Amino acid sequence: MKVLLVNSVSYYVKQKAAIPLGLLSLATCLTQKGHTVKVYDRAVEGGGVDKQIRSFAPDIVGVSSLGIKSFRDAEKVSKAAKKRNLPVVWGGHVPTLIPELVLKTGVADYVILGDGELSFPALLEAIEGGKPLRSVEGLAYLENSSAVVHEAEEPADLARFPVIDFRFVDPAKYFWRHKGHERMLHIYSSKGCIGDCTYCYCPGYSKCRWRARPAEYCVEELKTLVDQYNIDGFYFVDDLFAPNKRRVIEMCDKLIESGLRLEWSCDMRTDICDEEILRKMYDAGCRWIFLGLESGSPERQRAIKKKLDYEKSKEVIDLCEKIGIWTTASFVIGFPDEGEEELRQTIKLINEVRADVKVAAVYGPMPGSEMFRSMVSAGMLPEPSSYAEWEKLAIIDEVGNNYSRIPVLDLKVISNFYLFSNIAGPKDESRKEDKKGVWFKRLGGLAADILKRGNARAFFILLLSAKEFFEMAFYALMFPGIRKKYGLSYRIKPGKEN
Repeated sequence: MKVLLVNSVSYYVKQKAAIPLGLLSLATCLTQKGHTVKVYDRAVEGGGVDKQIRSFAPDIVGVSSLGIKSFRDAEKVSKAAKKRNLPVVWGGHVPTLIPELVLKTGVADYVILGDGELSFPALLEAIEGGKPLRSVEGLAYLENSSAVVHEAEEPADLARFPVIDFRFVDPAKYFWRHKGHERMLHIYSSKGCIGDCTYCYCPGYSKCRWRARPAEYCVEELKTLVDQYNIDGFYFVDDLFAPNKRRVIEMCDKLIESGLRLEWSCDMRTDICDEEILRKMYDAGCRWIFLGLESGSPERQRAIKKKLDYEKSKEVIDLCEKIGIWTTASFVIGFPDEGEEELRQTIKLINEVRADVKVAAVYGPMPGSEMFRSMVSAGMLPEPSSYAEWEKLAIIDEVGNNYSRIPVLDLKVISNFYLFSNIAGPKDESRKEDKKGVWFKRLGGLAADILKRGNARAFFILLLSAKEFFEMAFYALMFPGIRKKYGLSYRIKPGKEN
């Protein structure tokens, strides 16, 4: 069959589009099965979906909708396909968590649940051979106007998935800049996370399971990306890079043995890290780590099941600075029923840690999360009855409904204070690198990359990004009384006063 795979675009943009690894892996699988595949990424390509469908003439259209904010575009793509009576398949994290609501829209015939590398080829085989859909694991569909959700009994072994063929897109369109690197790309080495954090989508999506990809696959892909596209760094987009020391050492040894000498970034938990692990990661090229600390309240840490030790977390961040690894420390403010005292505890921890970048995101409910279900049960939030209603809710990336006992203006000021501090705060003399310069180069590069797309949507996204920047500056600078209330000052480098 001829398969058009479409990556729908989110109109709420903070960073450059990431290369669509899931679609590329799926496209590689389908091609190996004898299907003809085209990948159309609306995040970086113009031309319009109608033109793509006319020129390629697919038999079926697959639509990736990773997040709520891409729903409108995914629906637009689907309607264009349905006008030509083409079957439409949706996939992605959010469709997997709320497949009934996706099917209810009437624009999707099928929803792939989780990984598509095995389910999508099986669906095509069933369609072509007239086999019953119930034979396809990891699939949701309508039967007599009712949703049938057939989850896979066990998650697939990632060794069964292919080494990704990147030729379905132009990887150069996804290069991003960071700290002396101009051609960085994303790859993945695992799926899932061992954590059961109540605010996160991952326990509902991956069932608290972490699956390793063969390290050799990652090295092979990196060699291809270096040889053919001259990348100079990369970022592991895994929810959790590694759950234990054994996996860290295995992956780092493979990277060292490859001789590639690329610098890279990943996401880790502080309770997994120690000096041996961090030095091994540094030797293998790791230069940036994202660490989620979330809350400075011991009670909240237990309630959200993050279960981190604050002193251990601070020690890990100090070790990273000593070794030469930049850190981003991420926090969440505005949890349901959070009060001012709890907020002050989190601000105290933010100011104590010596991370290079600090982010305080405002809480928003996520589909499939335990906290969302608890809020619905407690009557704090009506359960969305459609995908469109989910879209109206803010999810981490912006301030929407306020479920805490803290004034929403306070949350906006605090969140944007830390964002703005990363760009315009006092210079950290303990670092040789100029962090302000790093951020301004990234912002300038993002604007230039967006303009290169040369279409109306790119111009619209650039305007949204500019609006977002000025809103950040407005809330960060225009409310000195609120900053004083919480002890926030641009004259002191957070983490350096202790």
